[in-house]
Amino acid sequence: MTLTNYLVDAYIDVNILLIIALTIWATTRFILLRLGFSQAFCLQLRLLNGVFVAVAFSPLFVMAFDFLLQKGAVAQTYALGLSDLVLAQYLNGGFSMQPSRLEHLLGLRGELITGFVDFKTTGAMIVVAMAFVGFLLVLLRLLHSIWTLERIVQNSFEWRRFGNLHLRVSDRIHVPFSTRGLKRRYIVFPSAMLAHSDDLKMALAHEFQHLRQGDIEWEIALEALRPLFFWNPAFIFGKRQVEQLRELSCDQSVVRSTQFDGHAYCECLLRVCRNGLHPGAQRVLLVSSVPFVQVETSFLGVNSVDFLRRRMASVFDAEQVPQGDSLSRYLQGLLMSLVILISIGLTCQSDWSQDRLMFSAIVNLERLHGPIQFGG
Repeated sequence: MTLTNYLVDAYIDVNILLIIALTIWATTRFILLRLGFSQAFCLQLRLLNGVFVAVAFSPLFVMAFDFLLQKGAVAQTYALGLSDLVLAQYLNGGFSMQPSRLEHLLGLRGELITGFVDFKTTGAMIVVAMAFVGFLLVLLRLLHSIWTLERIVQNSFEWRRFGNLHLRVSDRIHVPFSTRGLKRRYIVFPSAMLAHSDDLKMALAHEFQHLRQGDIEWEIALEALRPLFFWNPAFIFGKRQVEQLRELSCDQSVVRSTQFDGHAYCECLLRVCRNGLHPGAQRVLLVSSVPFVQVETSFLGVNSVDFLRRRMASVFDAEQVPQGDSLSRYLQGLLMSLVILISIGLTCQSDWSQDRLMFSAIVNLERLHGPIQFGG
């Protein structure tokens, strides 16, 4: 296998793993909702972050597993991939299908990789061209947003400074946000908010909580990955869930740990949102930052109103709902272990196992004697 084939194969594996991992997380979340943890947003966010970490580090675990196999530290009997499990189920009568059809499905990924790498078909060239154009467009959007964000920070005025944390005031924005550079962290808020001390205190408490949760680092990491996975619906869904859960968990943490009244906090959210929607307000798309209120006025942003309503409702439930802090560590470890095991299973394949030799013989019989039905 050439280096290009290996990279394409690894990229496809990561995308498949991402879909499987987000499906596992969604299923776990559904179970948690039924068990009374529907408002445990901190727990849900930790589990989702853990799943993303497991997917990101899965290639390292796959390489380590392959190294142990080559050194003989792990028996070859443990090198059982998902395709081997499917084949075992087929040979044991788990489902019915023509052998040649199953052989085609099992080898489809290899054919697709070869087609994409060698540009053997017109369809492959079109797909690769569209993916490359999409990658460039998303990358340019990301770079433009980073440049705009840097300009806003640089043109703002420093108000307070605590170590590497800088509080800055800007005339260009209407919604507070937090971001960071390599060494410095920033919280930037509108200059008009200086006249409303209560709103300023609540907005700062909200952004401080984002800093404690590491939400800025997560946002930067996910935005950096967006050009590579912009087409994957699992990535889009997962990132959207991270954005929503971090705001919901942050709201609950601020209300629980401070003396802010829930009604006053919700009124602050409404005022900031109204200021951001003002006809004269300048709205810029800032990635790699965490805003106090996400203001979207485009066709695709209509759900932002519903989400703001959901945030306000969660504030009043902050004290009554179980958070599952003791449960999060065990569930997070379980989900991450499951994702890593699946990533190893996606890459392992016993080419000369007994099941594959038997299946090869069955396929050859079909080719000699015509279509046969096996399994079921």
